[in-house]
Amino acid sequence: MIQILKGGCRTRHPSTFFMSRPEGLMHYVILITKSKGIFHIGDKEYTVAPNHAILVKPQTPYSYSNPEGNYSDDWLHFSITGSIYLKEIQSIANTPFPIDNPESLTFFIQQLLWENSYTQLEEYRNQNIDALFSVLLHHLLSAYKNREQQKKSLPFQNELQSLRLELQNSVTSKHLIKEEAKKLDISESYFQHLYTALFGISFQKDFIRMRVEYAKHLIRTSNLTLEQISEICGYASEVHFYRQFKQIAGITPAIYRNKP
Repeated sequence: MIQILKGGCRTRHPSTFFMSRPEGLMHYVILITKSKGIFHIGDKEYTVAPNHAILVKPQTPYSYSNPEGNYSDDWLHFSITGSIYLKEIQSIANTPFPIDNPESLTFFIQQLLWENSYTQLEEYRNQNIDALFSVLLHHLLSAYKNREQQKKSLPFQNELQSLRLELQNSVTSKHLIKEEAKKLDISESYFQHLYTALFGISFQKDFIRMRVEYAKHLIRTSNLTLEQISEICGYASEVHFYRQFKQIAGITPAIYRNKP
């Protein structure tokens, strides 16, 4: 069973902040760094960059601060009794490691704190906390196992992954390379290079593929006309829609609709 004790998200401290627990605590602590920090965990010292996770075991002496400026993190204190997660937690404890999805971890910590504070029925509260904690832990375990690969990740990888999710959910809108590159403050050619290197397909081809996949979904699951689907998928010209659909699917939208 997981018991959530306390926590916080995007907590900010001034440069004078210094946390010291020479005897450790009687429970576990998860820290997700949002700023640089100097950590002493047991007898080891670590200089930790933003977007790292640290899971501190009970009764482990530790301290941390950021001598160079403000310190910020997400944090969660919790205890475990008879948990199936215990062995996995022990395997990643007391060593900082990089994470590639910090906002997802922030979300799960927020949800855990919400469930712990506001879900009134104890049965549902405990089940929800166990489910959310399981997802949080699996993200941490995955990041720990991939920690060496994370060091080799491409610049702007998190931003490009978020952009790709945005594209998938907004195929009706225009997305221009010029505008997306400007958001990252990089050149258009560098943006295209990074996107292709990360996803194995160019930005333009990927977006066309997303539009066609969405069109295929609408053709299969609705009685909308092809003209309506063309417009919903962001095409100003039905001819253009037909051309790109056939280019990706190998057949026209009309033939696709009549397939058994």
